[in-house]
Amino acid sequence: MGQIPACGDRALIVSTFALLSSERAGLRWRPLLALSAITLLIQGATLMSLGIFLPAMAGETGGQAGGAATGFLLAMSLANLPAGWALDKIGPRALFAIGIIATAAGCALTATAQQLPMLVVAMAITGAGVAIATVVPGISILTHSHVARRGLALALFLGAAVVSGAVVPPVVALGLGIWPWRFVMMLCGATALACLPLLWLIPPDRIRATGQVPDRGAARAALAKPAVQHLFLATILLQLAINGILLAAVDSLMAQGLPPAAAVAVYSIANLLGLPASLLGGMVADRLGPRPALAETALLLSLGSAALLSIQSTGLAGAAAFALIWGVASALPGQSGSMLLADIVEPSVFPRLLGLNTALSSLIGSLAPFCTDQMRAASGDYVFPVLIYAALALAAAPIVALARHSRSVQR
Repeated sequence: MGQIPACGDRALIVSTFALLSSERAGLRWRPLLALSAITLLIQGATLMSLGIFLPAMAGETGGQAGGAATGFLLAMSLANLPAGWALDKIGPRALFAIGIIATAAGCALTATAQQLPMLVVAMAITGAGVAIATVVPGISILTHSHVARRGLALALFLGAAVVSGAVVPPVVALGLGIWPWRFVMMLCGATALACLPLLWLIPPDRIRATGQVPDRGAARAALAKPAVQHLFLATILLQLAINGILLAAVDSLMAQGLPPAAAVAVYSIANLLGLPASLLGGMVADRLGPRPALAETALLLSLGSAALLSIQSTGLAGAAAFALIWGVASALPGQSGSMLLADIVEPSVFPRLLGLNTALSSLIGSLAPFCTDQMRAASGDYVFPVLIYAALALAAAPIVALARHSRSVQR
């Protein structure tokens, strides 16, 4: 992540206090807190806990639960595409309400599905709801309302997703030790519905990057830029690498001899470590620029992915290396990648291209569980899949370095 500024902790505290103490803090922090809480609860109960549910689901689907996970990620990817467009058309509150209700309905259908095809459909509905109620609309709103400190604001928002991966999966694992997985899935749907009152903290006004609606010609012109194309390609590779490890980490750790509780603990610690990394990473990206930050993140992600293979031979040392390196690196691409895209394109097309980039990377990244199943079936273990995901992250670093822009876009 480059050189951390001297006295990083003190600078982080000062910057956070300055943002909280601004004259308009009440207007900015209410939606930030609401968006962060919604993301924490919804992503924590679904995406971040998916790897905990999969072994239980696999027992009822002949070991093919990866198909349900792919359905979830595929629908989540596709729903990202219209999310930025719908944000302006129907307004934030209506959009988030649709996403929350769809998430809860998908969880209920998942809990009642008896056949694999229905399970895939139910998980797809859940994934679409998660996309509509979390990242793309949240980033668009915060990028618009926190111009001067967008790195810190995005770090705090995306940090909620990091915390969700550390806090919620252990609770889900505890529930699975007491109740059937279907009942726990119903509870996850109820958790999503509990987010509805938070919508009153989000301004009802339609959020736009500028006062004008972007035309298709401007978006096509932006897509023709080599820098945008390089960023899109790098984001796809990084998303594949992250999803591949994210949904296989717990099972891989158990395959290397860790008890289930210890495997979940390592996974949760890895996610928890992403929170301070995200906060300091936002400061570093604000100071050094998002392009070098993203390139170095790709290198760390590759190293952390490879560390997952060392648990059996090194024990706790390998588990600590995986949790620290992968946990830090996996939390940063969405933050610095969004900032880099904002530097490359005009503000008027940013929400649309953010949705497109997120949709494309998530769409292809949704293939990771299916690919992992196939590679594991062919090789007999997780070594080959993990090495492939580490190589994808490594390949993204030089591609990010090519995502240069001739000037900074004035926001």
